[in-house]
Amino acid sequence: MTYLLLSNIIACVCAAVGFVYGAVKFMLPKKATYAQMITLAVGCTAFGKAYQIVRLLTVGDILGEFQLGLLGTVGSLVFLFSANFGAMDSIADDGSKAYRKYRIIPVVAPVSVILFYVLIFLPGDFSVLVKAVAGAISFFAAQASYFNLKHLIFPDFDYGVIKCLKLYNILALIFEFLCLADITAYGFDSEIASLIVGILTGVIMIIMTPLVERGIKKWTT
Repeated sequence: MTYLLLSNIIACVCAAVGFVYGAVKFMLPKKATYAQMITLAVGCTAFGKAYQIVRLLTVGDILGEFQLGLLGTVGSLVFLFSANFGAMDSIADDGSKAYRKYRIIPVVAPVSVILFYVLIFLPGDFSVLVKAVAGAISFFAAQASYFNLKHLIFPDFDYGVIKCLKLYNILALIFEFLCLADITAYGFDSEIASLIVGILTGVIMIIMTPLVERGIKKWTT
């Protein structure tokens, strides 16, 4: 068994467990849309990794050509972005000038993502497909990371929910950078790096939905 295959198995199993936990807790009527989106993000990771496991076992590579498993990573990032942008940000940020600096500082996260892509992938000796995939991941990770960082530093005077979900936002922010690290490790053909990324991704995926449940319970009690 190669380290790349093991990396995907670890991430897939952990994400599947995290998804099942989230589905049991949140995929019911009148449950928080925010938590449902995060659960779907974890589910997308499980799907993507499962597809890549099949591809590695049958074809022997991940990016010899475009494959649907890559949409799992993109889907995860889209759901993480949607959770904070659509279901949470309007609760905390009323658009007033008093919060302007909390809208500006988080730009550091997406700028870091884009700079990483520009400095590593554009001049690098990677295939066109790897560059395209890294570009797509960077694009969606940049958007999601902005709101996760924003909600880490944003003052929560009125509702308390942002404060209760800070640990989740830390994990989501790390996961977004791990998505970029994953394609980077693949691009450089470093299976040890891929294994490390897979283990870290698995840890985050298996505790993300329980952590969201804990945050929501803390806010509502």
